[in-house]
Amino acid sequence: MVVKQETKSMTGNDAASYAALFAKPEVIAAYPITPQTTIVENLSRFVDEGKLEAEFIIVESEHSALAACMGAAWSGVRTFTATSSQGLLYMSENVFWTGYGRLPIIMPVVNRCLAPGWNIWPDFQDSMAFRDAGWIQMYTKNNQEVFDTTLQAFKISESKDIALPSMPCLDGFVISHTTGQVDLPDPEDAFEFIGPYDDPIIELDVENPWAYGSMTGPDQYSKNRRDLMVAMERAKKKIVDVHKEFEERFGRSYGNGLVEPYGDDEADLTLVTLGTIGDEAHEAIDRLKVEGHSVNALRVRTFRPFPVEDIVEFAKKNHKLVVIDRAASFGHEGPLRIEVEAVLKRHNVDTSVSGKIMGLGGEDVPYSAIIDLAKKELKE
Repeated sequence: MVVKQETKSMTGNDAASYAALFAKPEVIAAYPITPQTTIVENLSRFVDEGKLEAEFIIVESEHSALAACMGAAWSGVRTFTATSSQGLLYMSENVFWTGYGRLPIIMPVVNRCLAPGWNIWPDFQDSMAFRDAGWIQMYTKNNQEVFDTTLQAFKISESKDIALPSMPCLDGFVISHTTGQVDLPDPEDAFEFIGPYDDPIIELDVENPWAYGSMTGPDQYSKNRRDLMVAMERAKKKIVDVHKEFEERFGRSYGNGLVEPYGDDEADLTLVTLGTIGDEAHEAIDRLKVEGHSVNALRVRTFRPFPVEDIVEFAKKNHKLVVIDRAASFGHEGPLRIEVEAVLKRHNVDTSVSGKIMGLGGEDVPYSAIIDLAKKELKE
């Protein structure tokens, strides 16, 4: 049964802050950076108005923001922060400490280009730089998905058999500062879906002290990293299960939670995308279909853990993939293309893969540009 919901107009940043409000974190650490700032500003207001009972910690840097969340997570409470671009880089030491330390902190990243030169517009270079930091990464296509994904992230990350931080990603300005319609459930329905955080995998106790982060030998260190890999694999099923439960309760879905296909099951060309470019690809496919072209799409919603099985099965039914990246692995290709090609080769899938890096520096990627790319690929 789908619960009653209220439709409101809000920005993508507002959607992220409402998801956090409904999750009732006990500690929020905040440092402003464009275009993330309004997420934590909203939460500051919620706390000030008495809508949220939380310790709101104003810190002097992004590094300190995540450090404060780490301390709170070690004490066994639900925590939240948000950042972007250079701020994410500044907290980089603690990003790895959080992931490798299995702390289930939720931190939306509002994607913005990295300097130099200074640029406030979106691409995915910032979050992609941390794809190996032990965080679940989910890329959203619109304001509604920002709310839904951030809410789901609490339930996924805080599961005791997962215990991994989550990084819901949203395109700066394209989502963060653009207003759209968002269906909001009743706050108590949303909290009931997540549940309280009352069984943390790590919880420091002054009555029973122990050391965390001390010197570790090779054997234990290797075991810890293997455990993290296993937890990431388990997270795939958890993401699918939580997504399905969310759909049954709130009536919205995005594929299976890992990937979102669009169009026919089989086509001459498949567009593989991340983020808002996925929405533009849908419009391009609809127009190409009218012209008689056979094109479909696969939006990778969850980049970490990487949805290997879903991509392999989809590729087996299709003839050619063109992967659109909004980031570059300099000296090679786009990160998404690299991963897709590697996965198909490892599983002996001979579907052709090509790629195109688009949208760096906030360059617009309209459906018309995707149509041109698709037509060129269909001719080759």
